[in-house]
Amino acid sequence: MTPTSAERGKETRVRLLDAASRLIAEEGWGAVTTRKVAERAGLRPGLVHYHFSTVTDLLVEASLGEVRREVERSLAALRQEIDPAAGVEQVLAMAEAYTPDDQLTVLFTEVLLAATRHERLRAELAVLIREFRAALADWLRASAGLDDAEATAVVFSALLDGLVLHRLVDPSLTAQPITGPLRRLVGAKEATGATDAERG
Repeated sequence: MTPTSAERGKETRVRLLDAASRLIAEEGWGAVTTRKVAERAGLRPGLVHYHFSTVTDLLVEASLGEVRREVERSLAALRQEIDPAAGVEQVLAMAEAYTPDDQLTVLFTEVLLAATRHERLRAELAVLIREFRAALADWLRASAGLDDAEATAVVFSALLDGLVLHRLVDPSLTAQPITGPLRRLVGAKEATGATDAERG
């Protein structure tokens, strides 16, 4: 069946957002142009401004979409774990996936920097980060019984963000065992069968 104009428009928008996300990670926020996005998406340049008022609007939409999906994925994984130790291991596994050559990792760093210059991006990114921290605090309170779950969630999430950024600069940090310190931070007992390296 032939797609409707609304369906074609939706597909075009998705292609533009995907192209913009990839270009942010590959070339940096400031290097993305209408022409580059259109070329990457295989579309006419005029379609960029048909769907988005400015290139900045496109970049904000693309980056927030990626962050939103990752936050939802992380929270879904975390909520599957009731045991604090297992939950910490789950969070660590997610953090380990953010490697220096990972597109999503680079995209996140670009978004954080851009958020200092674009008010809408900063405001909407802050909402997503608060949602993640609130959900993390709820999980910590329920699973580990922490009285200061909100404060721990702030420190824990900031620590993970910093860890990802440090690994971008110094990839050798991936060899440093951090499970033990992170587990102690959230008051989780050592997982059964943990190795010496995992104990940190």
